[in-house]
Amino acid sequence: METNSFRTEIQKQETEYCISHKNPVMLIGSCFAENIGEKLLEYKFITDVNPFGILFNPASIVQGLNILTDTFLFREDDLHFYNNEWISFFHHGKFSHSDKQTCLDAINTRLIYSRDFLTKADFLILTLGTTTIYKYKGDIVANCHKFPQKEFQQSTLDFKDIVSNLVNSIEKIKAINQNIRIIFTVSPVRYIKNNMIENTLSKSQLIVAVHELMKVVKNSYYFPAFEIMMDDLRDYRFYNNDMIHPSQVAIDYIWKIFSETFFDKSTIEINGAIKDILLAANHRIKNHSSEASHKFKEMQVEKIKQIQTLYPHILFTKELSYFK
Repeated sequence: METNSFRTEIQKQETEYCISHKNPVMLIGSCFAENIGEKLLEYKFITDVNPFGILFNPASIVQGLNILTDTFLFREDDLHFYNNEWISFFHHGKFSHSDKQTCLDAINTRLIYSRDFLTKADFLILTLGTTTIYKYKGDIVANCHKFPQKEFQQSTLDFKDIVSNLVNSIEKIKAINQNIRIIFTVSPVRYIKNNMIENTLSKSQLIVAVHELMKVVKNSYYFPAFEIMMDDLRDYRFYNNDMIHPSQVAIDYIWKIFSETFFDKSTIEINGAIKDILLAANHRIKNHSSEASHKFKEMQVEKIKQIQTLYPHILFTKELSYFK
């Protein structure tokens, strides 16, 4: 472990896991799953991020995984109408809509896509956020959708229940995709709705649960996102203004360690080439008819062709449209 007078760096753990642009990756869980998922999408990986929207607690993640390994579709009576919107207690608010059929279609279209994706995924990244759960009429909800607080019963998950339920869900996944590899993370996002003490207790339970899971789940790995944030970037300048979510600087730093952990040299080089193309696509061309702009665009198109020669499935639809 390297140390200096300003910080303590987390020692990178060795792993045989190697994620390339050919490996489908599904991510399910908290805001941090979205952060890493957005990075993977940005760098053109085959990625499916949170098919139910953000899921904060392991019980809701288990519900989602079990739905993905089932065959049913959601029906109209699974939806609730509140604040002029149709909502699902199994889903994040991004699926809500003022029109019932539009809401239902969006939920089921995504469900069908993600069920198929899961059967082909090489990696499943699960990010656990909090042990706090809320029940509505006895059922655990993924999101309260701003319903009155009195409508819900709050309780806390025990690490033993987290382990047993996730093991059962992962066994169902491996029944339809025996080669999938699991990466666990604990979200560095601070859940301080109640108080800081409960947040610490919650994170402790999650960390214990993950390490117990790794003893029984074959082909699993723990990526220490929480520890990187707490012990390496232990400074409020690495948080957003809400002092809860990691800042973009922190996300980029954790992404760097994630890349060094799971990408080989070739993948990192391709990511560098993709980043150059993305930066070029964000470059504002003042005079599209000038010779210099033509040369600039031709050079970017040639870079894209070189990447697609090796990886035909990496799409640059938006970028090619801009350069052409």
